Amino acid sequence: MNPNARKNIIYSLVLFAMLLLVYAWRSREPKSEGKVAIDKVSGSVSFVGKTMGVDYRVSYLDEGNRNFQSSIDSLLNAFNLSISGYEPTSEVNRLNLVDTLLNPSQTLVEVLQEANRMYDLTSGAIDPTQGPIERIWNFSTSGAQLADSTDVRVFQSLVGLKKISVTDSVIRKITRGMILDFSKSAKGIALDRIGEFLEAKKVKNFLVQIGGENLAKGVNEQGELWKIGLNYLGDSLGKKAQGVVALQNQAISTAGNFEQFYTRDSLKLTFQVDPRTGYPVTNGLLSATVISLDAKTADALADALLVMGRSQAIQLDSIRNDIQMILIFNERGGKMKQYVSPDLEPFLSFPIK
Repeated sequence: MNPNARKNIIYSLVLFAMLLLVYAWRSREPKSEGKVAIDKVSGSVSFVGKTMGVDYRVSYLDEGNRNFQSSIDSLLNAFNLSISGYEPTSEVNRLNLVDTLLNPSQTLVEVLQEANRMYDLTSGAIDPTQGPIERIWNFSTSGAQLADSTDVRVFQSLVGLKKISVTDSVIRKITRGMILDFSKSAKGIALDRIGEFLEAKKVKNFLVQIGGENLAKGVNEQGELWKIGLNYLGDSLGKKAQGVVALQNQAISTAGNFEQFYTRDSLKLTFQVDPRTGYPVTNGLLSATVISLDAKTADALADALLVMGRSQAIQLDSIRNDIQMILIFNERGGKMKQYVSPDLEPFLSFPIK
Protein backbone atom coordinates (compact mmCIF):
# COMPACT_ATOMS: atom_id res chain seq x y z
CA MET A 1 0.00 0.00 0.00
CA ASN A 2 1.18 3.50 -0.79
CA PRO A 3 2.59 5.13 2.44
CA ASN A 4 0.51 8.26 1.88
CA ALA A 5 -2.66 6.20 1.42
CA ARG A 6 -1.88 4.32 4.66
CA LYS A 7 -1.48 7.62 6.51
CA ASN A 8 -4.78 8.86 5.09
CA ILE A 9 -6.60 5.72 6.29
CA ILE A 10 -5.04 6.01 9.76
CA TYR A 11 -6.04 9.67 9.89
CA SER A 12 -9.65 8.84 9.01
CA LEU A 13 -9.80 6.14 11.71
CA VAL A 14 -8.37 8.52 14.29
CA LEU A 15 -10.95 11.16 13.31
CA PHE A 16 -13.78 8.66 13.67
CA ALA A 17 -12.54 7.67 17.12
CA MET A 18 -12.40 11.34 18.13
CA LEU A 19 -15.99 11.84 16.92
CA LEU A 20 -17.16 8.95 19.11
CA LEU A 21 -15.38 10.47 22.11
CA VAL A 22 -17.02 13.84 21.46
CA TYR A 23 -20.41 12.17 21.21
CA ALA A 24 -19.86 10.30 24.49
CA TRP A 25 -18.82 13.49 26.25
CA ARG A 26 -21.72 15.53 24.91
CA SER A 27 -24.14 12.81 25.96
CA ARG A 28 -23.12 13.51 29.55
CA GLU A 29 -23.95 17.21 29.31
CA PRO A 30 -27.35 18.30 30.64
CA LYS A 31 -29.80 19.51 28.04
CA SER A 32 -30.34 23.26 28.13
CA GLU A 33 -33.77 24.53 28.97
CA GLY A 34 -34.78 27.37 26.71
CA LYS A 35 -36.61 29.76 29.01
CA VAL A 36 -38.71 32.24 27.08
CA ALA A 37 -39.08 35.85 28.26
CA ILE A 38 -42.10 37.71 26.89
CA ASP A 39 -42.93 41.36 27.53
CA LYS A 40 -46.51 41.84 26.40
CA VAL A 41 -46.27 45.64 26.73
CA SER A 42 -43.27 46.12 24.42
CA GLY A 43 -43.98 43.00 22.36
CA SER A 44 -40.46 41.69 22.94
CA VAL A 45 -39.70 37.97 22.98
CA SER A 46 -36.35 36.35 23.84
CA PHE A 47 -35.05 32.87 24.55
CA VAL A 48 -31.77 30.96 24.74
CA GLY A 49 -30.61 27.48 23.85
CA LYS A 50 -27.65 25.35 22.80
CA THR A 51 -26.32 24.57 19.35
CA MET A 52 -22.93 23.59 17.88
CA GLY A 53 -21.49 23.35 21.37
CA VAL A 54 -22.26 27.00 22.25
CA ASP A 55 -25.17 29.10 23.51
CA TYR A 56 -27.56 30.81 21.15
CA ARG A 57 -29.92 33.70 21.88
CA VAL A 58 -32.84 35.03 19.87
CA SER A 59 -34.57 38.36 20.65
CA TYR A 60 -37.31 39.92 18.52
CA LEU A 61 -40.32 42.21 18.55
CA ASP A 62 -43.70 40.68 17.76
CA GLU A 63 -47.09 42.15 18.52
CA GLY A 64 -48.57 38.67 18.84
CA ASN A 65 -45.88 37.59 21.35
CA ARG A 66 -45.39 34.42 19.33
CA ASN A 67 -42.85 31.92 20.61
CA PHE A 68 -40.77 30.43 17.79
CA GLN A 69 -38.22 28.56 19.89
CA SER A 70 -39.39 25.05 19.02
CA SER A 71 -39.35 25.90 15.31
CA ILE A 72 -35.88 27.42 15.53
CA ASP A 73 -34.60 24.44 17.53
CA SER A 74 -35.95 22.14 14.81
CA LEU A 75 -34.27 24.27 12.14
CA LEU A 76 -30.94 24.12 13.98
CA ASN A 77 -31.22 20.39 14.62
CA ALA A 78 -31.82 19.68 10.94
CA PHE A 79 -28.93 21.97 10.01
CA ASN A 80 -26.58 20.22 12.46
CA LEU A 81 -27.56 16.77 11.24
CA SER A 82 -26.36 17.84 7.82
CA ILE A 83 -23.15 19.81 8.35
CA SER A 84 -22.12 19.88 12.01
CA GLY A 85 -18.91 18.23 13.15
CA TYR A 86 -20.45 18.04 16.63
CA GLU A 87 -22.93 15.40 15.47
CA PRO A 88 -21.15 12.03 14.93
CA THR A 89 -23.86 10.81 12.54
CA SER A 90 -24.15 14.05 10.58
CA GLU A 91 -24.04 13.95 6.81
CA VAL A 92 -20.67 15.70 6.64
CA ASN A 93 -19.12 13.26 9.11
CA ARG A 94 -20.41 10.36 7.03
CA LEU A 95 -18.88 11.99 3.95
CA ASN A 96 -15.57 12.32 5.81
CA LEU A 97 -15.38 8.53 6.07
CA VAL A 98 -16.00 7.83 2.38
CA ASP A 99 -14.95 9.30 -0.95
CA THR A 100 -18.39 9.66 -2.57
CA LEU A 101 -21.78 10.70 -1.21
CA LEU A 102 -24.83 10.08 -3.36
CA ASN A 103 -28.01 12.16 -3.10
CA PRO A 104 -26.63 14.76 -0.67
CA SER A 105 -29.05 17.04 1.13
CA GLN A 106 -29.77 20.45 -0.30
CA THR A 107 -28.30 21.95 2.87
CA LEU A 108 -24.92 20.26 2.41
CA VAL A 109 -24.81 21.24 -1.28
CA GLU A 110 -25.65 24.86 -0.48
CA VAL A 111 -23.05 25.03 2.30
CA LEU A 112 -20.39 23.68 -0.05
CA GLN A 113 -21.42 26.18 -2.72
CA GLU A 114 -21.10 28.97 -0.15
CA ALA A 115 -17.69 27.61 0.86
CA ASN A 116 -16.61 27.80 -2.77
CA ARG A 117 -17.84 31.40 -2.99
CA MET A 118 -15.74 32.42 0.01
CA TYR A 119 -12.79 30.36 -1.23
CA ASP A 120 -12.83 32.26 -4.52
CA LEU A 121 -13.36 35.64 -2.84
CA THR A 122 -10.34 35.11 -0.56
CA SER A 123 -8.13 33.21 -3.01
CA GLY A 124 -8.23 30.13 -0.80
CA ALA A 125 -7.51 31.87 2.51
CA ILE A 126 -10.44 30.01 4.08
CA ASP A 127 -10.86 26.36 3.19
CA PRO A 128 -13.10 23.81 4.96
CA THR A 129 -10.62 21.05 4.06
CA GLN A 130 -7.77 22.64 6.04
CA GLY A 131 -8.28 20.52 9.15
CA PRO A 132 -5.34 18.12 8.51
CA ILE A 133 -2.75 20.90 8.50
CA GLU A 134 -4.31 22.69 11.47
CA ARG A 135 -3.96 19.57 13.58
CA ILE A 136 -0.23 19.14 13.01
CA TRP A 137 0.62 22.57 14.46
CA ASN A 138 0.62 23.52 18.15
CA PHE A 139 0.55 27.21 19.11
CA SER A 140 1.51 28.88 22.37
CA THR A 141 2.95 32.21 23.44
CA SER A 142 6.40 30.70 22.93
CA GLY A 143 5.80 29.96 19.26
CA ALA A 144 4.44 27.55 16.67
CA GLN A 145 5.58 23.94 16.93
CA LEU A 146 5.20 21.25 14.31
CA ALA A 147 4.43 17.72 15.49
CA ASP A 148 7.56 15.55 15.53
CA SER A 149 8.58 13.84 12.29
CA THR A 150 5.68 15.39 10.39
CA ASP A 151 5.96 16.00 6.66
CA VAL A 152 3.80 19.07 5.94
CA ARG A 153 3.59 18.08 2.27
CA VAL A 154 1.79 14.83 3.11
CA PHE A 155 -0.97 16.64 5.01
CA GLN A 156 -1.05 19.53 2.55
CA SER A 157 -1.97 17.03 -0.17
CA LEU A 158 -5.28 16.55 1.69
CA VAL A 159 -6.15 20.25 1.51
CA GLY A 160 -7.90 22.07 -1.32
CA LEU A 161 -11.62 22.66 -1.71
CA LYS A 162 -11.38 22.44 -5.49
CA LYS A 163 -10.47 18.77 -5.07
CA ILE A 164 -14.08 18.13 -4.11
CA SER A 165 -16.68 17.91 -6.87
CA VAL A 166 -20.19 19.03 -5.95
CA THR A 167 -23.46 18.55 -7.83
CA ASP A 168 -27.06 18.18 -6.67
CA SER A 169 -26.79 14.41 -7.01
CA VAL A 170 -23.27 13.55 -5.87
CA ILE A 171 -20.33 14.90 -3.86
CA ARG A 172 -17.01 13.30 -4.74
CA LYS A 173 -13.51 13.71 -3.32
CA ILE A 174 -10.84 13.65 -5.99
CA THR A 175 -8.21 12.96 -3.31
CA ARG A 176 -8.91 10.11 -0.92
CA GLY A 177 -8.86 10.89 2.81
CA MET A 178 -9.93 14.55 2.66
CA ILE A 179 -11.88 15.92 5.62
CA LEU A 180 -14.54 18.66 5.58
CA ASP A 181 -14.98 20.91 8.61
CA PHE A 182 -17.37 23.89 8.45
CA SER A 183 -16.66 25.19 11.96
CA LYS A 184 -15.31 28.49 10.59
CA SER A 185 -18.53 29.26 8.70
CA ALA A 186 -21.41 27.15 10.06
CA LYS A 187 -22.57 29.62 12.72
CA GLY A 188 -22.89 32.43 10.19
CA ILE A 189 -24.90 30.29 7.79
CA ALA A 190 -27.18 29.15 10.63
CA LEU A 191 -27.73 32.78 11.69
CA ASP A 192 -28.85 33.70 8.18
CA ARG A 193 -31.27 30.76 8.13
CA ILE A 194 -32.82 31.81 11.42
CA GLY A 195 -33.07 35.36 10.10
CA GLU A 196 -34.83 34.12 6.95
CA PHE A 197 -37.25 32.11 9.10
CA LEU A 198 -38.15 35.15 11.24
CA GLU A 199 -38.61 37.37 8.20
CA ALA A 200 -40.91 34.74 6.68
CA LYS A 201 -42.98 35.06 9.86
CA LYS A 202 -43.18 38.85 9.25
CA VAL A 203 -40.79 39.62 12.11
CA LYS A 204 -38.83 42.73 11.07
CA ASN A 205 -36.91 43.55 14.25
CA PHE A 206 -34.62 40.91 15.73
CA LEU A 207 -31.17 40.07 17.06
CA VAL A 208 -29.85 36.51 16.72
CA GLN A 209 -26.62 35.37 18.36
CA ILE A 210 -24.76 32.06 18.15
CA GLY A 211 -21.63 32.07 20.26
CA GLY A 212 -19.83 35.28 19.31
CA GLU A 213 -21.60 35.66 15.95
CA ASN A 214 -24.44 38.18 15.63
CA LEU A 215 -27.13 39.10 13.08
CA ALA A 216 -29.36 42.15 13.62
CA LYS A 217 -32.31 43.52 11.68
CA GLY A 218 -34.44 46.57 12.42
CA VAL A 219 -34.49 48.03 15.94
CA ASN A 220 -34.82 46.96 19.58
CA GLU A 221 -37.71 47.66 21.99
CA GLN A 222 -36.41 51.21 22.55
CA GLY A 223 -36.63 51.91 18.83
CA GLU A 224 -32.82 52.04 18.55
CA LEU A 225 -30.40 50.05 16.44
CA TRP A 226 -29.29 46.81 18.06
CA LYS A 227 -25.93 47.27 19.80
CA ILE A 228 -23.16 44.70 20.21
CA GLY A 229 -20.20 44.94 22.57
CA LEU A 230 -16.71 44.45 21.16
CA ASN A 231 -13.09 44.77 22.19
CA TYR A 232 -10.88 47.37 20.55
CA LEU A 233 -7.31 48.57 20.88
CA GLY A 234 -7.05 50.95 23.83
CA ASP A 235 -3.47 52.04 23.22
CA SER A 236 -0.39 51.23 21.16
CA LEU A 237 0.89 48.86 23.85
CA GLY A 238 -1.97 46.45 23.18
CA LYS A 239 -4.30 47.33 26.04
CA LYS A 240 -7.81 46.00 25.52
CA ALA A 241 -10.77 48.37 25.79
CA GLN A 242 -14.48 47.64 25.50
CA GLY A 243 -16.88 49.50 23.26
CA VAL A 244 -20.15 49.14 21.38
CA VAL A 245 -21.11 49.03 17.71
CA ALA A 246 -24.62 49.71 16.39
CA LEU A 247 -25.72 47.37 13.60
CA GLN A 248 -27.90 48.67 10.78
CA ASN A 249 -29.37 45.49 9.29
CA GLN A 250 -25.99 43.79 9.49
CA ALA A 251 -24.03 40.90 10.94
CA ILE A 252 -20.77 41.03 12.86
CA SER A 253 -18.03 38.47 13.49
CA THR A 254 -14.58 38.62 15.06
CA ALA A 255 -11.66 36.23 14.53
CA GLY A 256 -8.40 36.28 16.44
CA ASN A 257 -7.47 37.75 19.80
CA PHE A 258 -4.88 40.55 19.89
CA GLU A 259 -3.98 39.58 23.46
CA GLN A 260 -2.96 36.08 22.40
CA PHE A 261 0.09 35.90 20.14
CA TYR A 262 3.68 34.78 19.88
CA THR A 263 6.64 36.86 18.76
CA ARG A 264 9.12 35.99 16.03
CA ASP A 265 11.73 38.36 14.67
CA SER A 266 10.14 41.31 16.55
CA LEU A 267 6.73 40.63 14.95
CA LYS A 268 3.66 39.54 16.90
CA LEU A 269 1.88 36.68 15.14
CA THR A 270 -1.55 35.08 15.50
CA PHE A 271 -2.28 31.41 16.09
CA GLN A 272 -3.35 30.71 12.52
CA VAL A 273 -2.28 28.40 9.68
CA ASP A 274 -2.44 29.37 6.02
CA PRO A 275 -4.34 26.57 4.22
CA ARG A 276 -2.58 27.48 0.97
CA THR A 277 0.93 26.75 2.31
CA GLY A 278 0.43 24.53 5.34
CA TYR A 279 2.51 26.87 7.50
CA PRO A 280 1.63 29.54 10.10
CA VAL A 281 0.79 33.01 8.82
CA THR A 282 3.43 35.72 9.25
CA ASN A 283 1.58 38.93 8.37
CA GLY A 284 1.20 40.56 11.81
CA LEU A 285 -2.61 40.81 11.73
CA LEU A 286 -3.88 39.67 15.14
CA SER A 287 -7.62 40.35 15.09
CA ALA A 288 -10.22 40.97 12.40
CA THR A 289 -13.80 42.09 12.95
CA VAL A 290 -16.05 42.05 9.89
CA ILE A 291 -19.47 43.68 9.55
CA SER A 292 -21.48 42.56 6.54
CA LEU A 293 -25.02 42.46 5.19
CA ASP A 294 -25.22 38.74 5.93
CA ALA A 295 -23.78 36.58 8.68
CA LYS A 296 -22.26 33.91 6.44
CA THR A 297 -19.95 36.46 4.84
CA ALA A 298 -18.97 38.11 8.13
CA ASP A 299 -18.24 34.77 9.83
CA ALA A 300 -16.07 33.27 7.10
CA LEU A 301 -14.37 36.50 6.02
CA ALA A 302 -13.16 37.36 9.52
CA ASP A 303 -11.15 34.12 9.63
CA ALA A 304 -9.95 34.57 6.08
CA LEU A 305 -8.60 38.07 6.75
CA LEU A 306 -6.26 36.73 9.43
CA VAL A 307 -4.64 34.67 6.69
CA MET A 308 -4.77 37.36 4.00
CA GLY A 309 -3.20 40.05 6.18
CA ARG A 310 -3.80 43.75 6.69
CA SER A 311 -2.84 45.02 3.22
CA GLN A 312 -5.13 42.65 1.33
CA ALA A 313 -7.91 43.21 3.88
CA ILE A 314 -7.81 46.99 3.44
CA GLN A 315 -7.70 46.59 -0.32
CA LEU A 316 -10.83 44.43 -0.16
CA ASP A 317 -12.47 47.02 2.10
CA SER A 318 -11.76 49.78 -0.41
CA ILE A 319 -13.44 48.04 -3.34
CA ARG A 320 -16.56 46.71 -1.57
CA ASN A 321 -19.29 48.84 -0.03
CA ASP A 322 -21.12 45.92 1.60
CA ILE A 323 -18.51 45.21 4.30
CA GLN A 324 -16.71 47.16 7.01
CA MET A 325 -13.91 45.99 9.26
CA ILE A 326 -11.78 46.63 12.31
CA LEU A 327 -8.23 45.30 12.07
CA ILE A 328 -5.72 45.15 14.92
CA PHE A 329 -2.16 44.55 13.78
CA ASN A 330 1.51 45.30 14.30
CA GLU A 331 4.49 45.85 12.07
CA ARG A 332 7.96 44.43 12.64
CA GLY A 333 9.49 46.05 15.70
CA GLY A 334 6.55 48.45 15.93
CA LYS A 335 3.66 49.04 18.24
CA MET A 336 0.10 47.80 17.91
CA LYS A 337 -2.16 49.66 15.49
CA GLN A 338 -5.81 49.66 14.52
CA TYR A 339 -7.59 50.19 11.21
CA VAL A 340 -11.31 51.02 11.06
CA SER A 341 -13.37 51.33 7.89
CA PRO A 342 -14.27 55.02 7.45
CA ASP A 343 -17.98 54.27 6.98
CA LEU A 344 -18.08 52.40 10.29
CA GLU A 345 -16.90 55.22 12.58
CA PRO A 346 -20.35 56.86 13.15
CA PHE A 347 -21.69 53.56 14.51
CA LEU A 348 -18.98 53.09 17.15
CA SER A 349 -19.16 54.22 20.77
CA PHE A 350 -15.42 54.93 20.93
CA PRO A 351 -13.24 57.48 19.12
CA ILE A 352 -10.85 56.40 16.37
CA LYS A 353 -7.34 57.77 16.79
